[in-house]
Amino acid sequence: MAIALVIGLVVVSDHQWGEWVSAAAIQSTDDAYVEADVSTLSARVSGNVLRVLVNDFQSVKAGQLLVQIDPADYQAAVNAAQAAVAGARAALDNLANQEALQRALLQQAKAQHDSAVASQTVTQQERDRQQTLLNGGIAGTQQKVQQANAAYSEAVAGVAASLAAIEAQQRQLDVLVGQEGTLRANLDAAQANLTSAQLKLGYTSVVAPFDGEASTRAVQPSDYVNVGTNLISVVPVPNVYVIANFKETQLTRVAAGQPVDLTIDTFPGQTLRGQVGRLSPASGAVFALLPPDNATGNFTKVVQRIPVRIEIDPGQALTDKLRAGMSVEASIHVDDEH
Repeated sequence: MAIALVIGLVVVSDHQWGEWVSAAAIQSTDDAYVEADVSTLSARVSGNVLRVLVNDFQSVKAGQLLVQIDPADYQAAVNAAQAAVAGARAALDNLANQEALQRALLQQAKAQHDSAVASQTVTQQERDRQQTLLNGGIAGTQQKVQQANAAYSEAVAGVAASLAAIEAQQRQLDVLVGQEGTLRANLDAAQANLTSAQLKLGYTSVVAPFDGEASTRAVQPSDYVNVGTNLISVVPVPNVYVIANFKETQLTRVAAGQPVDLTIDTFPGQTLRGQVGRLSPASGAVFALLPPDNATGNFTKVVQRIPVRIEIDPGQALTDKLRAGMSVEASIHVDDEH
């Protein structure tokens, strides 16, 4: 009987304790740390490191050159690509000149055809006139008729030859026009190769993506790096925030916008102001490499912790001294909202 009473008191006390924790005006945890969105810079091209222009933990500015990979091979590739583009453009220009010349030859052939047609008309008229004179016995002779017929036949042949010349010149023009598509495709390919070569040349210069501080250098001059090799990391200080892991029983009334007091272990006695940014969509256990499987074996209930992102209010002197990884004690005022 006494044992049952003790167990009952423990259960009731545990339930009331949970309600008291959830109802507290301030929810605190020391399972919190300063975090930053660290950017790890990796090599996008392979080659030997020519220079490392930053020291460990040095402040850097956005766009500042940090690591220089030997650009010689990539500069040569750009030069070759530029020459290929120039050659492709020259081929197109030469084709345009050939087309212009061919169009002129076609017009010349058409003019010769017009002249041949006119000559045919004149010789036909002369043939008819000589035939009429011969038939009328006026002044015509058989010899003149024969000469007129020969001239007319020659004119007819000239017209046929001029038509053949027009067709030949037109076919040649069609061939040249057909080559234009191929040459333009060659130019497009050469320009694409040039763009790719220029990009790779640019990748030999590794620059800081934003203002911050460099981490420990992972490479030194003369090191050979492959694509994907980590070179250096940049931490965007003072743009840091706090990740605080609260027990699930503490988050009953926690919401975005509530004020937070932050105490950094490195700076005891000094308090930073912040506010709740957002809550994680899942507990830390869900994102673990080996998540727990409660469907097997004996079950022991463990209070889960939910990560809460806390944004630090700007304009505080202590913010510039914060470094990622520092331990923090966070206290959320759940009864207050901004």
